[in-house]
Amino acid sequence: MDIQKASSANTENICKLCNSLPRLYTCPRCDIGYCSVNCYKSEAHLECSERFYKQCVEDELKLQERGPESRQKMIEILKRVHDQDLINMQALESDNEDEEEGEMSEEQLDSDDEEDVPDLENRLHNINLDNADEVWSALTDAEKQEFEALIKNGDIEKLLPQWVPWWTYHTKKKLVQEIEEKDDEETKELPPLIDVPIFTDLQKASPNVQFNVINVIYAYAYIANYYNGDYLNCPVEATVVFLDLCDNIKLNKIYENPESAISSVVHKIINCNWLPQDEQTLAGFQEAGNMIMQGPEMKNKYLYIAVAFSELYRLLTATKEEISKNKNKLGNKEFSKKFTQRYNMDNINLSKRVLLLYCKKLEYYLSWTKSCHINMCM
Repeated sequence: MDIQKASSANTENICKLCNSLPRLYTCPRCDIGYCSVNCYKSEAHLECSERFYKQCVEDELKLQERGPESRQKMIEILKRVHDQDLINMQALESDNEDEEEGEMSEEQLDSDDEEDVPDLENRLHNINLDNADEVWSALTDAEKQEFEALIKNGDIEKLLPQWVPWWTYHTKKKLVQEIEEKDDEETKELPPLIDVPIFTDLQKASPNVQFNVINVIYAYAYIANYYNGDYLNCPVEATVVFLDLCDNIKLNKIYENPESAISSVVHKIINCNWLPQDEQTLAGFQEAGNMIMQGPEMKNKYLYIAVAFSELYRLLTATKEEISKNKNKLGNKEFSKKFTQRYNMDNINLSKRVLLLYCKKLEYYLSWTKSCHINMCM
């Protein structure tokens, strides 16, 4: 029995990446034990970080404003990445110096890397900051290595701005509002509503519409959290993820109750091998879905639902534009190829016609939401 315990203990102390040397460190993101920087940077450990890397770098670099102020913000982010990575790499290399001094010397960055940083602003001068591939191609090999290392150890999260979900604002804005009425200051933070008329065929709407709406809202809640609220800056990818989770929009599936509508989204998440599905993530998206469905207050409970549908409408519209714009576009795609997501496009139809049908369905749900609000206030 003692021999078995000893054997089990020895196994636990072995590097989980090379399965030969003793483990000395633990990855802060995936908790896997490893023995050296070589294993930490190996292909076996790449899966831990590449998805988050692509999201963080691509979305953060796609700044909505393109003036001098946004360019300066970009440069400050890159410099902070450089400085933080140097600190992290020096600490890791120092801990492992005695055991693998020869190997570590090959991993260290060139001594003149820091001299390249002041030239970064000049290299980005004529670069489209909305294009991650262009920005990536402007970086030196050392800077690319710094980005990858910073992502792998998880410290990139410290550089990202904190996102406050719009459904936590608890505003007093009205779904249907008189023209002369003014919004409170707080309501200006809400994404704008897409205005649609009340459709006449809503009188014949199925009672199952309310459950179908729940399926759409909870799928939206997941992608909103997953992309840190920045899904409109990567519309094609975000649309693919959304459609993968929402069978009502994608397959026109009808739900009989709230439980089946929500569990369908959870099931889709759990069966996707690259989407975050830990307990905290699942609890977070369900809490977000609950808050959107409840609205800011009882007498205005449909407001957040309408905002979510409006955001999805904008997402699908942006996807149509992005696909049309990049259909025949050529150029350096090194970043996209290196950090491409693992989503499966085989079962997703993003043709212009299909996206238009999805938008029409969202318009119907917006009209249904508006009608429910009016009926509740009568």
